[in-house]
Amino acid sequence: MARWRWPTDTGRPSEMPGSNPLHSHGHALRGSGRKIAQRRYGPTMTSANSPMPWRSHWNSEARPQGAISVRDEAYRRVEVAVNDIGKHLFPLITDAESKVIATRDIPTNDANLSIRTDKYEIHGIIDVLASVNLSQAAGDNPIRRMIYEACSDLEGSYEVIVDYKGSGRPKTDEPYWQEGDWQIQTYAWLRQRQAKSLPVAVGILIYVNELLPGIKEMLQLQRAKKTDVLPLPGSKDEQLVRMWRPGNDTSQISLDFRLKRAIRVISISEASINKALQEFDSTVLSIETNITHEINGTKLQSTWKPTCRDKGTCNACDFRWFCPSPADKRGTSSYKPSSPPAISE
Repeated sequence: MARWRWPTDTGRPSEMPGSNPLHSHGHALRGSGRKIAQRRYGPTMTSANSPMPWRSHWNSEARPQGAISVRDEAYRRVEVAVNDIGKHLFPLITDAESKVIATRDIPTNDANLSIRTDKYEIHGIIDVLASVNLSQAAGDNPIRRMIYEACSDLEGSYEVIVDYKGSGRPKTDEPYWQEGDWQIQTYAWLRQRQAKSLPVAVGILIYVNELLPGIKEMLQLQRAKKTDVLPLPGSKDEQLVRMWRPGNDTSQISLDFRLKRAIRVISISEASINKALQEFDSTVLSIETNITHEINGTKLQSTWKPTCRDKGTCNACDFRWFCPSPADKRGTSSYKPSSPPAISE
């Protein structure tokens, strides 16, 4: 059965390279009309979003000599994450890299569409599972306090899903904002179908870059009009953000504000879970429909329509060398895809 990956920064399933049954079972499928019983999808983590290499304390002197600035920035963020978030998160952790799996029907109402399967499997690995008794006082733990503020009407013990993001906090009008929510909701549905699990009350996304904002995060914060976390007007943080220029030390911004930017608490309910699953089902159906058209001989460019709206995703896409409409060129009638660069030996 085909395996699928759900990149955490997009929140949508996509087929893993080499897993297309046209490649692995092409000879068995061509002309046979055989219908495979089940396909496999999943929100598996990419390496950039895997659980961070937590330690009780990060030794800054252990950094490689001559490290480039990007690597130095990454080390500093890990240091802040371990020392300033780790001490609050560690006491709540009950499990790490928790595997979850479940099966769903592919909802299709088109009697004329014969896709290769009627079921698909969602599988993934949750970065961290935490356990919280929401009836207890939040105390001085900022993570617990944020959870309590989001779910103050709940009582008893609940599980909390934690997922790390190697990026900044997206604007509320960006697709990544909504897709992050859907990812957490889907994980909650998966987790609640595993044996011996507690109810999942909330999910937490930790945007690691916000712990020590870089140029991209600071420029976005300065220009942000649609974000849910801004410094208070007239505060020292507001002044530092407004006066910031490339090269300034962002560690001067208060830790309290940086934690608010880094930690996003997402409430989970039956309605929010169902909405996320509908989006997941719709994307799977779209992929399977396109694969069916491809199997039946439809040209690639007619089968897979360019719908991506993110330039970074387009730049990393294998389809980019012959895509007629990448995100940053869409609507440009004279655009022609460039040739791939020559590989020097």
